[in-house]
Amino acid sequence: MSSPKGTVAPITRSWVGDVVPGVFTYLSVIWLINTALKSYAEDDWYLYCFLAVFVWRYLRYVVHFIAFWLYKPFPLPSNEAAIYTPSRDVTVILPTVEPEGEYFQECLFTCAQNSPAKIIVVTAGDELYEQTLDPVSRVKARFPGVEFVVGRTQVASKREQVSLAIPMVTTAITVMLDDHVNWGPRFLQTILAPFEDLKVGMVGTNKRGKRIEGLDVWKRFWNMLGALYLMRHNYEIRATNTIDGGVFVVSARTCAMRTEILQHPEFLEGYTNDKFFFGLLGPLNADDDNYNTRFVVRQNWKIKIQYSEDAEIMTDVGAKAPVATKFLAQCRRWARTTWRSNARSLIRDGTVWRSQQWCVYAVFLTSFTNFALFTDPALVFLFCKSSLFLKSAHPIIALARLVAWILLTKITKVFPYYWKYPQDIYLFPAYLAFGYAHSLIKFWAMLTFWDAAWSGRNLSAIVVDDTEKPQPPPRFPRPAPFTNQIPDKEQLAAAREIMADIDGLRMSQVRMINGHQTPMLETLLMIRNKLKNVRKTQDEIIRTDNSIDAELRQLETQVNDMITGLPFQEQQGRDLEAEVSALGDRVEGLQWQSAQWKGVSKSKGRPLQC
Repeated sequence: MSSPKGTVAPITRSWVGDVVPGVFTYLSVIWLINTALKSYAEDDWYLYCFLAVFVWRYLRYVVHFIAFWLYKPFPLPSNEAAIYTPSRDVTVILPTVEPEGEYFQECLFTCAQNSPAKIIVVTAGDELYEQTLDPVSRVKARFPGVEFVVGRTQVASKREQVSLAIPMVTTAITVMLDDHVNWGPRFLQTILAPFEDLKVGMVGTNKRGKRIEGLDVWKRFWNMLGALYLMRHNYEIRATNTIDGGVFVVSARTCAMRTEILQHPEFLEGYTNDKFFFGLLGPLNADDDNYNTRFVVRQNWKIKIQYSEDAEIMTDVGAKAPVATKFLAQCRRWARTTWRSNARSLIRDGTVWRSQQWCVYAVFLTSFTNFALFTDPALVFLFCKSSLFLKSAHPIIALARLVAWILLTKITKVFPYYWKYPQDIYLFPAYLAFGYAHSLIKFWAMLTFWDAAWSGRNLSAIVVDDTEKPQPPPRFPRPAPFTNQIPDKEQLAAAREIMADIDGLRMSQVRMINGHQTPMLETLLMIRNKLKNVRKTQDEIIRTDNSIDAELRQLETQVNDMITGLPFQEQQGRDLEAEVSALGDRVEGLQWQSAQWKGVSKSKGRPLQC
């Protein structure tokens, strides 16, 4: 498949070529740090261990704090210069198994409000399909300019539902959307901006949990935990994406991808048959966002997090009843995903060792050691045994500083929530307690990483056919026919051949479209650059004209002043001439008097002659 100008076509790299240089770099850095720590600690073994744990745990905290504030979102281009627009270039895929749920209607409305070219809603089974048609038709009536497509699979599986919709996409950008997420009115326009960089293949957003009013203390606690989970997530992906372009995952609650990535020949095969633990376990239904992120990284595309107010999504976490059971089940699923996906990124894929070297330490490796219940007491114990404490003039103050530092690191990421909702500050101690308890959840998830169930949602209870138990899904599901007749093996084989032919034709069509699209994009980029140059020339001409106009106005003012002052100057000239004439007469009079006085002076001393 061809790539637009400026994009990075998939590069085939060996696992050894990715992993070995990265491991060598890390070993070199560890050797240097180890040497420095040993030199500082000298023979104090407790001090050495304390410093090693402290640096490992908090180096990323300091760097991420700085990177978080250095982050800048991708600027929005002008409407004339933008390559992509929602109404022409965006298709939204919206899988759901709760079409009559309290959030689906609002989700669909806010999506259509952004005016994408097409919205594909995919549900599971005939009953849910019928339930989906009514809310979709109501939204469609309000947004006639948006094309709506409703489909269904015969298994309640998000991956199968999404894989059904992907071949229907004909636009350049595809947006994945969960059915409990709301967008703002400028959302699509904002997240399209990073795709102006043709090397960007995937865009993530910042997320905010809904704070539901009127809850009792028990429900408020779990609702707060959900909101704080998303806030911590936002903090990490914004920081790491600033440093090396990496993230631990781009959440599938909402993410945008280039369609050519989703329609890559290898994507659907792996998406619907995603196995783990060296291919021995699976396939997975959960962890779809981790698969998307790994595939984008492996294909050498850049990832951009568009963190801004217009790119923010609203979602519910820790709000659905039973709140404790559901949220804890989600925590177990997310923790198991961390063990499965991060290990796969480091060991099986290996691409991150080359492309996201900071994230290898700050995201993937530290995720295996981030057990606050064990590391925080270990830090206090090692510090109290070290010379920093024993030889301190004020050991209690030194220990208090360490405890204050540990507490500060737990406040930084969630401070904006308590600043916005100070009425929840009384629950902060409970939040700290849950943070330590989560270490046990994470440890249990490590022991049960093989459990790939979608914890937090009972998908097995969804009936999608006439039998009590859903039948296994086909490899590449298609909409089920309106019949209860079970096809025989020959019909299934023929259907698979037809579907394979259709897939081949579709991929040929995609390649042909991309083949025509690439020179068009090149031409558009060339025209855009020329227009920019023309605009610059026009701006220079306008500035020159304005300068000339200003000088002409100034000269005109001076001429007018001169013309206005001429009569006054003529009168001044006449007065001056009169004064000069009078002065001349006076001079002549003085000269005459002078002559008379001279005559008198000559006659002195001689008698007057009669």
